[in-house]
Amino acid sequence: MSSDKTQAPSAAAYTNQVYPPNTPGYPQAQPAGFANYIVQPVPVTTITTVRTKPKTYLVPAIIVTLFCCLPLGIVGIVYSVNSSSKFNRGDDAGAASSARSARSWTIAGLVCGIVIICVNVVLRL
Repeated sequence: MSSDKTQAPSAAAYTNQVYPPNTPGYPQAQPAGFANYIVQPVPVTTITTVRTKPKTYLVPAIIVTLFCCLPLGIVGIVYSVNSSSKFNRGDDAGAASSARSARSWTIAGLVCGIVIICVNVVLRL
């Protein structure tokens, strides 16, 4: 046998190596009496919730405020903005309720404005 052959280092040569602390996959120094346990990852279930934003009726409320009935249009705008803020906070039921109120106040303002305009036209003739 020739002595110039290269041999792989024995396992004893690696016993004194120092690994970085908390490095996954490398053995860590443990106090006496403690055992190493391998913990398997726990499967994670992801739930995706689809949220649909209700129509807020902001533009119709603004148009009703400008051209038909100012007080009822402002109430419609307030409920519309309230609906958007509730949806952004995660309150889907409250957002839908505020959107329905915004629609109702906007329609009421539109009807009231049309009635007032018709009465003015009739009285001027």
